[in-house]
Amino acid sequence: MFTICCHVHCRNQDLSAKPPVSEANEILYIQNQKSKIPHLFMNLRSLVLDYLHTLQTRGVQRLAGDEEARRVLPEWMRAAKRGPRPAPVVPAAPPAEPMGPPPVPQNTPAQPEPEAQPETRLSAELSKPLPEEPVQEQEEVPFFRPGGSNADEAWANMQRILPTWAPLRQLGTLREKVVLPQGNRQADIVFVGDAPGYQDEKAGLPFQGEAGGKLDGMLKAMTLTREQVYLTQLLKFRPAQPRQTLNTRPPSDKELLFSLPVFDFEMQLVQPRVIVALGVIAARGLLRQGNLPLAAYQEHTWNFRGIPVVVTHHPSYLLRTSDLGERRRLWEEMLHVMEIAGLPINDKQRGYFLPKGK
Repeated sequence: MFTICCHVHCRNQDLSAKPPVSEANEILYIQNQKSKIPHLFMNLRSLVLDYLHTLQTRGVQRLAGDEEARRVLPEWMRAAKRGPRPAPVVPAAPPAEPMGPPPVPQNTPAQPEPEAQPETRLSAELSKPLPEEPVQEQEEVPFFRPGGSNADEAWANMQRILPTWAPLRQLGTLREKVVLPQGNRQADIVFVGDAPGYQDEKAGLPFQGEAGGKLDGMLKAMTLTREQVYLTQLLKFRPAQPRQTLNTRPPSDKELLFSLPVFDFEMQLVQPRVIVALGVIAARGLLRQGNLPLAAYQEHTWNFRGIPVVVTHHPSYLLRTSDLGERRRLWEEMLHVMEIAGLPINDKQRGYFLPKGK
């Protein structure tokens, strides 16, 4: 019997100090009974090879196995790549050469085939490159380069160009009023949502209304204010819909995709230490990982252009839950944000939303 342990890595591995906690581990145990049932052994070999290629398409980057697995599987892979062996060819005898002095031996030692490390031997056999991340966006993403000789001029150009920037306005799905960012343009922490709502559009500023009040309370617990952080939305316009009053639809994937260059430009200006994506729609639009649930995003610290990204609930979630455990989980994410940003954390802050007596 031999055992193969297949270790599956997330493609977008965290580059920050907090490692992912949800690496999937998959164990395949194969009972090798070839001495008893030879024909089943041959079928088993095909099954294992197919399974290894399936794992490869799912992002497996490393295989670890016991000694027999590391010996047997490379042989199987080489045999599969070679196909059926051709009949051996016996070379004709070389013509006789005149006698002469014995040849001088060449000091060229035989070059043995390099021995791979046990853990990487199977990776060498599975030498086909891993498939690229699936391309989710088929649209050509527009460029957003307002220009400017310095940060202040670039910022002013962005504010001037954005309200009429053609790639977004030509979508025909957005309302007219732009909602610009708020806060410190040199902040260490950026909070980003998906799109403005009614209150945001009315005030011309992000995170207004009751949800904005919850965000203010979160900032206060972190000993921060709006003026010390940078607040923005991926989409700077409220998504439009027929007979619209107070209601706001979620932004479409295309609207978020076309807004991403603007946010990218903002981050080049701000250069924060950490980005906080508020809600699953903001996370999907920013990180482009498909329709993962919020819980999957929360289990990782992600990366955007080299900047750590922490995903958490939108502040409006706090309007819908009073569960202490959920509030504590959200607060622990904010503690992690504070750690990445290098902010001091006191004992009182570490104890927020813990059950009494802990």
